[in-house]
Amino acid sequence: MKNLNAVGLLVVCSFAFQSITAQQQPVTLNQKPALSKATTLSQLPPKLECNFSAMKGLSAYRISDKINMTLGDFEFSGELIEKVQSAAGVVNMNIKSISMPGALCTVSVITQNDNTQKLVGRIVNPKSDEVLVLTEENNRYFWIKKPKQYFMVE
Repeated sequence: MKNLNAVGLLVVCSFAFQSITAQQQPVTLNQKPALSKATTLSQLPPKLECNFSAMKGLSAYRISDKINMTLGDFEFSGELIEKVQSAAGVVNMNIKSISMPGALCTVSVITQNDNTQKLVGRIVNPKSDEVLVLTEENNRYFWIKKPKQYFMVE
């Protein structure tokens, strides 16, 4: 009888151990931080850091490619709808937002004579009172909110 109690206790402990370990989330290395999804420009903070190398890489995309950009801790996803080389060393791209309905991101990559690149851009939503403007500060790029009244929007 003593052995049956010990065996029963062992079985209960093994089931308890298995159910506890089954509840744990697997640990993955190189996990990306979860990005917030804003549906309007008003949900974004006034200043968002921009990844310069990722923005430069936009010129490698083709029309109708899906694009995901990080705006600080937020994600902007869209589709490249137009890509035009308007002058030597200037590539203009229009990205129609999927994550913010109605928003349009316009980015220009300007390659200067010394082969350095500069970015110019903005994100506009006709339904919003604000515009995000891509601005360079101390060799870093930021998306900064500005009132839409100072910009022409079609």
